[in-house]
Amino acid sequence: MGDFPLDIDLDLLAEQLKHEMSVRKLSLRAAATQVGCSPTTLARVLTGSKTPNLPDSRTLLQVVSWLGKSITDFSKSRVPETSSIADVVVHLRALPDLSAKDKDALVAVVRAAHDAYRLRPTKS
Repeated sequence: MGDFPLDIDLDLLAEQLKHEMSVRKLSLRAAATQVGCSPTTLARVLTGSKTPNLPDSRTLLQVVSWLGKSITDFSKSRVPETSSIADVVVHLRALPDLSAKDKDALVAVVRAAHDAYRLRPTKS
């Protein structure tokens, strides 16, 4: 595994990366250019813990920096002060005894509710 820091939550990193790419409306290639790595390497990071080839420390630091975060934000032992929708998605996908299809449906419902709440008109 080389110099890979085992304490990193790759699934949370992947989810936050997907979210940020979506917010910025970036393709894999455009995001990789901004991060400073190859599209293949970024695609590997996007697979989270399911990747057979773990990203090296340099790549992890580049991705984390591009996200505007600290590497400690992705530590498995961290206790978050706040949660994001990406954090929630990681936890939903980790639920046991649900099929991948059910997890996808649950994530879609939560994201839809989150977006509806975020986009609702505010009273002045």
